[in-house]
Amino acid sequence: MAKSSKPNARKAAKSTARKKPRVVPKLKIFVASTVYNFEDQLRQICGVLTSLGYDVWNSHLGTVPVNPARSNRENCIAAVDACDVFLGLIRPFYGSGVIGARSITHDECLRAIQGTKPRWFMVHRDVVFARQLLKPYMLTEDGQPNPSFAFRKTSVMDDGRVIDLYNAALQSEIPAEERRGHWVQEFYRQHELLDYVNTQFADIARIRAICEEMRRR
Repeated sequence: MAKSSKPNARKAAKSTARKKPRVVPKLKIFVASTVYNFEDQLRQICGVLTSLGYDVWNSHLGTVPVNPARSNRENCIAAVDACDVFLGLIRPFYGSGVIGARSITHDECLRAIQGTKPRWFMVHRDVVFARQLLKPYMLTEDGQPNPSFAFRKTSVMDDGRVIDLYNAALQSEIPAEERRGHWVQEFYRQHELLDYVNTQFADIARIRAICEEMRRR
């Protein structure tokens, strides 16, 4: 009489269950940007990143984890600390969430710059142009901030602190040979933003490898 095949079937089922692939969590990417006159473009950028397979955190879209016991700034900074990857968009409009000396977006970007996780920055062409145009007035001859300089709001740029943020992303105060993570991609049109986002973030395996490399430093 033939032996029952049920024990073998059970073993096969158990073996299959043990071999189930481990679910790899999505990489969390924090997108920092001011919002004024940029709502649709920001939503499109976040949509592209979502379609690529990222868990996108952005305060404007309401996707940042919020702890009601914390202030808005504290929640945003905590999210920067908790994300895997950071994308900062430097625009000629500084933002309304100014607390103390800086806006929340400014603080988010500074936190990312001070940290060790992978970060990418893009800057609007108008900020690049304004930095070069105003440099002789914003700095003294020895390269120090000019205490008598005062920026006046205009229709194309509302606050001189966007230049300060750009300088921080460039690491302009650090000797060139010591700078790391200071690439800031200039953009003007939306398709330039999207092209850069796709180029940098489409290969998730590459981004995971960069995250691992920077964790080991």
